[in-house]
Amino acid sequence: MSGKKLSVPEYVGMDEMRFGGLVTLLRVDINSPIDPLTGKIIDYTRIKSHIPTIKSLIDQGAKTVLLAHQGQRGSQDFVSLRTHSEILSSILGTEVKFVPEVYGKHVDEELLQLKEGEVLMLENTRFIDDETREVSDEEHSKSPFVRSLSSRASAYINDAFAAAHRNHASLVGFPYILPAFAGELMEAELNALNRVVGGNLRPTVFLIGGGKVADSIKIILRILESNSADKVVVTGLVGNIFLLASGARLGKKMSAYIAEKGLEDALITARKILAEYSSKVVLPVDIAVERSGKRVEVDLHSVAEDDSVMDIGERTISVVRDEISGFRTAFMRGPAGVVEKPGFEVGTSKLLQLLADLKIYTVIGGGHTRIMAEKMGLVEKLGYASTGGGALLTFLSGEPLPALIALSQAAQRTRLFVRKLDARVERP
Repeated sequence: MSGKKLSVPEYVGMDEMRFGGLVTLLRVDINSPIDPLTGKIIDYTRIKSHIPTIKSLIDQGAKTVLLAHQGQRGSQDFVSLRTHSEILSSILGTEVKFVPEVYGKHVDEELLQLKEGEVLMLENTRFIDDETREVSDEEHSKSPFVRSLSSRASAYINDAFAAAHRNHASLVGFPYILPAFAGELMEAELNALNRVVGGNLRPTVFLIGGGKVADSIKIILRILESNSADKVVVTGLVGNIFLLASGARLGKKMSAYIAEKGLEDALITARKILAEYSSKVVLPVDIAVERSGKRVEVDLHSVAEDDSVMDIGERTISVVRDEISGFRTAFMRGPAGVVEKPGFEVGTSKLLQLLADLKIYTVIGGGHTRIMAEKMGLVEKLGYASTGGGALLTFLSGEPLPALIALSQAAQRTRLFVRKLDARVERP
């Protein structure tokens, strides 16, 4: 197989350092699904995933300051982290103080009062423009946000693998200034990836669904260009775009959705992928729609103008089985259908069960796919459930992860800091 070798950059783990007494900035990814009707967080998976790292810092007596985001501007889940801090307090069994600012006078006052073993959560980092500016790591490090918090902290830990593909200030700015470490969850994710990419585990299939169409299609192109996959199975809205690119008619609602979301470029890219890699891309051959409140599976040529594509059908599952039988590794991200609606979680659950039945070592992406695998009790049988769908696919497509590059570039300086600290402080 050609294609560049995937590898995890050098980093310094938490086990190389003792954080007792130090103000330690901990970047976590607790970006959680939120019910649009009630505004309540409906899944605590990502919040729970950081508990080992936070408990380790509490046990060491660190003064822990949590940095995190939720949603993005314009989305319904772009909300405060106050509720997240309350949930985290409940899970930890200890108070996680919350300050409704990302940095500034109020934050400075709270940091001065923070005691050893205490935890403070700052407001949603994406509430400030500094976080998401498209600038270099060095420029991010000069932002008022990074400068302000760095001047009051001794160390930085990145435990947010799920956000590692973002070039945001809280992910790449702090390692430019502070000693920077990988958190326990980050290290677990990287170790799992190393086990997969470090051996001869081909052939490999990527199963990509869900609704993040533009990002997913770009990643599919990179995966195929870098020869990281032997097959790519497309489902969900991503699959719908590929079906349209192949010439299928999916009704007027899907056409309207393309125009509304500005997905014309994604459609063009999908056509390019099919033209160059048609033998590697597995498309749905039937779909499920809702008619009179019931799930109805139809062939592609039987889709009515008023139908909405809600899931893949049984024949598609059979095609996928034939295509990937004998494969050794799978990466699955994104549901195959509208899993929130009863009756249309079938395609996703059958794909997960198929991977388990075929005994293919599977890394599951974040979000709905992971939740369903956990409900089905399949995670251990499949392999590993990652917290980061986008970051996982970016890594596996051969693209650098900015947050990992930042940790790598800080590694030598961080180890020097640890040695100097060891020379000054008596260790048990």
